[in-house]
Amino acid sequence: MNEFFEVGGAQLAVRCIGDPSAGPTLVMLHEGLGCITQWNDIPDRLHSSTGLPVVIYDRSGYGRSSSGPSSYSPDFMYEEAKHPLPDLLDLLGIKEPVLVGHSDGGTIALIAAALGRVPATAVVTIAAHIFVEQACINGVREITRRRSQILTGMARHHNEPATTFDRWSNVWHDAKFAKFDMRADLPKIKCPLLVLQGDRDEYATAEMIHGITSKVPHAIGRFIADCGHIAHREQSGLVVAEFSKRASRASEASRFGASSGPK
Repeated sequence: MNEFFEVGGAQLAVRCIGDPSAGPTLVMLHEGLGCITQWNDIPDRLHSSTGLPVVIYDRSGYGRSSSGPSSYSPDFMYEEAKHPLPDLLDLLGIKEPVLVGHSDGGTIALIAAALGRVPATAVVTIAAHIFVEQACINGVREITRRRSQILTGMARHHNEPATTFDRWSNVWHDAKFAKFDMRADLPKIKCPLLVLQGDRDEYATAEMIHGITSKVPHAIGRFIADCGHIAHREQSGLVVAEFSKRASRASEASRFGASSGPK
């Protein structure tokens, strides 16, 4: 059951599993076309396997949250990391967040940790973007060709599927957004960092993982075999297992550290 919290003038839909104020809490940040329900059963499985509380929320303009802007600025992921995310954590009393983000959500998690806007205990990313690659532009162009089909599926999860899709698609086609690059901020990340990506990600090359681990020496990079962009859906068992073995209990959060490089 979702609850609604006012953050920055928007009503954000939030689902909590366990008590988020009790200690380290997994905070899950969805992709550019995602929302709470599109994580499927992953939040419940992570809660069961780690024993940690889990918070999942719909960003403004997604899922069941109130309407967001009709368009994004090129800095929209920085804006999300600087304001709505830390404001929501404060509202929920989350002092030790473990940020878990997919795609755009992974990028937001990296930015939030790098800027120190949230006291991240650890960060886990799945298919995060650290700069704009041609592979991603090609992927967005391809999915935009199938807009009508995609909107049919999105209508089951989002109040305003057309606006949600077009806002995301348009910013990725924006020439100003092509300059987005957060690599200079990556060395500021001091908390444990686990970076996951499918080895057949249709929106990214291997440089996304290599770029992170080269800038954050303590980061652990892992390629998920036989897997595309949505690793937690295509290889959910492997993703949950990889995550859980490094954070099985709150007291073992430091196990995310000590990188051996991407594999």
